Amino acid sequence: MDDITLGDLRRVYRGEITNWKVLGGPNLPVRIVSRGANSGTREVFQRRVLERNEPANSSQNCATKDDPEAKALRCELDSTEQVLTTVANLPGAIGYTELRSGTSLKGLHRIAINGHRPNVDEIGNSPYPYVEIEYVYTYGQPPADSLASGFLTYLTRGGGQAVIGTHGHLPCATPKGLRICGAG
Repeated sequence: MDDITLGDLRRVYRGEITNWKVLGGPNLPVRIVSRGANSGTREVFQRRVLERNEPANSSQNCATKDDPEAKALRCELDSTEQVLTTVANLPGAIGYTELRSGTSLKGLHRIAINGHRPNVDEIGNSPYPYVEIEYVYTYGQPPADSLASGFLTYLTRGGGQAVIGTHGHLPCATPKGLRICGAG
């Protein structure tokens, strides 16, 4: 499969679609591989894509249901690396990750949502739903000579913008970034 509608993706995560053949894919069971409850990646996916919480965990090994009554076969893993490795090696598995991480292993490929692929150059111009603005917070205004102030300067005016871009993110302190981040 190369593309999925947002509605079908939500149906997959609700356990309404349990075999990929329903969507024109291979005759394989859907195996949802997710991050743990404290994951920021998961929180963004639930809020921006699913518009609800993921179903309950129903598998310890990600391959078979521990609870035969569960609608969806879903497991939770502790790290992005574990999710990617499991999805790459488990037929029928689906997961989610940050843009920069999604192509690092053989066997992984990105699936478009409603015909739109994740692309840092298209942020703000595309209806691709799985995007989020990351914020930096301090307790009050840091002193000008503090490490915190230096780090904020690095992120907004220094080489940090290039580092952010290198890792597949759009820096907010660019003209395009200011427009998007200011609207967020």
